[in-house]
Amino acid sequence: MHNDKILALESKSSLIKIRDVLASVDAFLKASTTQPQLHDDLALVLAEVLSNIARHGYEHHQGKINLHLTLVAGGVKCVVSDSGAAFNPFTLDQSMPDPDSLCEGGYGWSLINALTRDLAYARKGGNNILQFYVMADPPSSQGAQASEPQDAAPPQA
Repeated sequence: MHNDKILALESKSSLIKIRDVLASVDAFLKASTTQPQLHDDLALVLAEVLSNIARHGYEHHQGKINLHLTLVAGGVKCVVSDSGAAFNPFTLDQSMPDPDSLCEGGYGWSLINALTRDLAYARKGGNNILQFYVMADPPSSQGAQASEPQDAAPPQA
């Protein structure tokens, strides 16, 4: 589904297919009046979220990832859902790792947390549902306010 304010995509969980999703998101944003910083922040967040689903949620098999974007005043509301392995990101350390302690990786959740607002996760009906906003004006230096919602539903197509 695609109109001027909504983009809904379903993709296989391969890293190559995720590149196609990111290209579609970029085209969607370029067609709107969003700001370049918003494009960059959203691309970074979605690349982290989607690649983590492919690598960890569907580690040994391929599955589907659903992405629903809605343009809102000053930003984009995102809902990502998948039926991969259950994964509650709120069990992770939310601070930025020390660069000297890591060889590679480990920054994804910290970046997602820093660049989003109203970050929420739920496991409903065998699906992981991650909801968040990426706004043109960056979040405070405190990072996003993360929460575990009691009720979260996948977007209605």
